[in-house]
Amino acid sequence: MIQMLLNSMFSAFPGIWTEPKKDDVSAPIPEAQEKSECAPVGKVKQNPLTDDIKRLEEAFSCGQPLESGQEINVTLQELLRIVPRNRPRKDAYKHLQRVLKDEMGVILTIKNRKDGKKKD
Repeated sequence: MIQMLLNSMFSAFPGIWTEPKKDDVSAPIPEAQEKSECAPVGKVKQNPLTDDIKRLEEAFSCGQPLESGQEINVTLQELLRIVPRNRPRKDAYKHLQRVLKDEMGVILTIKNRKDGKKKD
């Protein structure tokens, strides 16, 4: 009853816009929600490791692209300076190692300081 009364009140004032019902397809679109005339811009999926790979190229290939079959042996401390991570552990670089190996054929070997020392 109240809804009918409200509808009749607002129909007397054609300039007032009311919220469309969810299933009402013919409801007008407010100006802020009008569709853009431009075609939607598709997002280009970029490898999130692109910057890391560029830093490795600068450090180990003098700015040249890394070559397939290339092996990079680096300590964790050196790698943290070149390609910083929030978690200073080898496992923080597993995704980078996998991408380098699978997509570029480059092997990234990370050594700890302890790896080179002998126990006495």
